[in-house]
Amino acid sequence: MNFIIVLAKITPKKGCTDTIVEISHELVEATLAEEGNIDYQLLQSTTCDTLTFVEKWETLDALKQHMASPHFQEFGAESAEFIENMDIQVIDANEIQL
Repeated sequence: MNFIIVLAKITPKKGCTDTIVEISHELVEATLAEEGNIDYQLLQSTTCDTLTFVEKWETLDALKQHMASPHFQEFGAESAEFIENMDIQVIDANEIQL
């Protein structure tokens, strides 16, 4: 099986982690209902103040549609002032049967 993995690591500005998490609720809920989405989670590091969206998509087109969606665009606009840095990694992956 071929799929797309996205790791979007966010470094919040000092004291802004809870705000980003709060803003993320609607994004996660709406994204999980999107066609082509396999999984979508927001994780918080236990060792440093970072948040990571871990996403799994059926196709690159599904990911592109997500990025154009109103809820994704709204999250970007609402969260921008609270983010110090963001690093996004997109992986085109094939499942390995072990």
